Amino acid sequence: MMNFRKPTDAFASTAVLISAAIWGLYWVPLRYLESVGVAEAWTVVLINLPAAAIISIAFFAQFRIHRPHLTRAVAIGILMGFTVAFFTMGLVYSSVIRVTLLFYLTPIWSTLIGMYWLNEPTTKSRWLAICIGLLGLTLLISQGGRQIPLNIGDVYGFIAGITWAVGGSMVKRYDKVPMNSLLFFQLLFAALAALFLDLISGRSPTPSLSLLVEVVPISIAISLLIILPCMLIIFWAQKFLYPGRVGLLMMSEVMVATLTASLFLPNEVMGFIEWLGAVFIIGACFVEIIASPSPD
Repeated sequence: MMNFRKPTDAFASTAVLISAAIWGLYWVPLRYLESVGVAEAWTVVLINLPAAAIISIAFFAQFRIHRPHLTRAVAIGILMGFTVAFFTMGLVYSSVIRVTLLFYLTPIWSTLIGMYWLNEPTTKSRWLAICIGLLGLTLLISQGGRQIPLNIGDVYGFIAGITWAVGGSMVKRYDKVPMNSLLFFQLLFAALAALFLDLISGRSPTPSLSLLVEVVPISIAISLLIILPCMLIIFWAQKFLYPGRVGLLMMSEVMVATLTASLFLPNEVMGFIEWLGAVFIIGACFVEIIASPSPD
């Protein structure tokens, strides 16, 4: 099992800030794999399985430690895996900016789950965050200025925020589940969930052997050098920092994704009303962060 010495707040905060910002560039390798012919679901498989294989070594080497937590680890892994699959396929199918913002409606679902399942206090600030977020959602999905129509990718981004909130609440409630278990099952079920979603839609052809030979080295590098370290660092930092600080620092993902996509993707253009909706959604995140109580 992984044991960590407590770092300084500045070090842990910097690690979260950088890792979340890197996640804001997550769309770049996805769009690259798509451009060379890798179908939607297979992008998820290729960038999650290598990291799952690495984590599986530690998981099975200490299986006796993980055995008592398997049921909860699998349940959390399914939710988090579907989150990754929904979010990734959403980025491929639809607007990077819109899918990222729809995902960051998470504070609404986290607030509701926290109030009714984790018995967290109900405050005016929390209800304000919900109202602001829902207003932002309404404006974001309006028709003003859209060049990319609403599609299944937007639905995936929206659902991903809900499954992440549920899975995150389970991580908090069942905090004894080892990190290796969480990472292994999340990565594994991300690949399986993508294939399941693809099966029911019947859209993605299996990559040819020649295409796999071309993209697997790149996919392994993305998985092991970007995906796995970022996920590990964010899980690690959550052990030492207040949830409000982590949430605030992770907003760097929204900023980086929005800026880079609007600069480098010609279709990533939103009208004034949609940008106003984006401001409300980000504002809801900040209200929820401010309203979140500090841990004991």
